[in-house]
Amino acid sequence: MDAFGIGSAMRAMVWTYIRSSRRSGRTTTLVESLKDGDRVVCLNGDHGERIYRLCEERGVSIKYVVCDPSRIDEVFMWPTSPGRTVFDHTWLEEYYQNVIDRAVDKVDYVQEQSSGYGEAHLRTKRQAEEMSKWRVG
Repeated sequence: MDAFGIGSAMRAMVWTYIRSSRRSGRTTTLVESLKDGDRVVCLNGDHGERIYRLCEERGVSIKYVVCDPSRIDEVFMWPTSPGRTVFDHTWLEEYYQNVIDRAVDKVDYVQEQSSGYGEAHLRTKRQAEEMSKWRVG
């Protein structure tokens, strides 16, 4: 548990940013910045198609890929882009939310597992004993 509330504050900060940035022109700004050969990493195909069409209207040829923000390394599955690889704002929002959530969960886990001799440790000890019964060698 984060006794200081830092994780909760970070979650609230991201949530506030995301909500206050709606309809602020981020997609338009992104589209205007893209050049031929650029690749956009998107959260879903619908948003990727929208960006693609807006670029087509500008006469700019781009590609987009859909990637799960919890698996950022999947971007390397595709060949290197001839232009820049740019992350769409909706993808980045999801990515940062996931990273903060995992950090908060990790702090909670480490605190629970490294504190006292309560139920969490008894449960872990029982699991280890049970697993040891099935260990070969």
